[in-house]
Amino acid sequence: MTGTGRKFLLGLMMPMLLVAQTDSTGIRLLNAKKYSEARSYFEQAVKKNKKDAEHWFYLATAQMMEQNLDDAEESVDEAIDLNENISKYHLLRGQVLGQQAMTANVLSQGLLAPKIKNAFLKASELDPSNVEARMALYNYYVMAPGFMGGSTEKAFEQASAIVKLEAFRGYLLLANYYNRVKKDTAEAEQQIKKAIAAAPERGNGYKQLGYLYMNTRRYVDAYEQMKKYAAADPKNPDTHDSYGDVLKAEGKYDQAIAKYHLALSIDKTFSPSIFSLAECYELQGNKQKAKETYQWFLTVEPKGRRSDTAQKKIKEL
Repeated sequence: MTGTGRKFLLGLMMPMLLVAQTDSTGIRLLNAKKYSEARSYFEQAVKKNKKDAEHWFYLATAQMMEQNLDDAEESVDEAIDLNENISKYHLLRGQVLGQQAMTANVLSQGLLAPKIKNAFLKASELDPSNVEARMALYNYYVMAPGFMGGSTEKAFEQASAIVKLEAFRGYLLLANYYNRVKKDTAEAEQQIKKAIAAAPERGNGYKQLGYLYMNTRRYVDAYEQMKKYAAADPKNPDTHDSYGDVLKAEGKYDQAIAKYHLALSIDKTFSPSIFSLAECYELQGNKQKAKETYQWFLTVEPKGRRSDTAQKKIKEL
């Protein structure tokens, strides 16, 4: 994935929704990342019963994952209109609006900001144990400017509350807080180690520690953590992608390319590795190969911020 700092935050900025097993066929499609098929399935479901809030919610989820954000907003609003007391509906609404804000102009971002914050607040109020909602609030508070309701103090409060609900993710958020807000990488390192101690079987702790080491150019330590990440989650293409990122950061482009191809051998549609491949080719000065790979990336991920970057790169190369 692109950007050393951004990847350290990946999984914290936009937590995935926890999908309940209320409709096995549609849920199976969502979990298999067959978002187009899932969307079609739930479109048919809401046509049959427009009063089923859950189907509207899952339709919105599929639409969001396809980056059909206006449609996703309409669908999740339908779910909320049918039942406004469900935490996850408001969480999804905030996530959809948050993605809209990522590509909006400054004026539109200002209009969206209070709606995003209010959606996450409502989700947390309806279910104080909803870790995803509290994580979303943390990210809003830590990223938004003060005049839009951002607050590092409130961000710290949310991270501390999450530690009590789920230590692993709470400590990772505290690590993010110390790294991002306090610029204290030593304390961030200690918080990640607490997360790993709380759940040593979960690979994401090793990944986050690996990226922290990579960002501070402790490459030997970073490689060691990425190996642990791979051991904890061997079938996950992201393990090889993450190792490739360390190699790329150190300028070992040929080795990084090999790792990205290894990730793609597990999942040929794993877009982060495709994008990083294109970056490696560009860094090597292979403009034609980079251009072709950016074009390949667009076939897998046609919308979004990275897609905009890929389109720009194709024109420049």
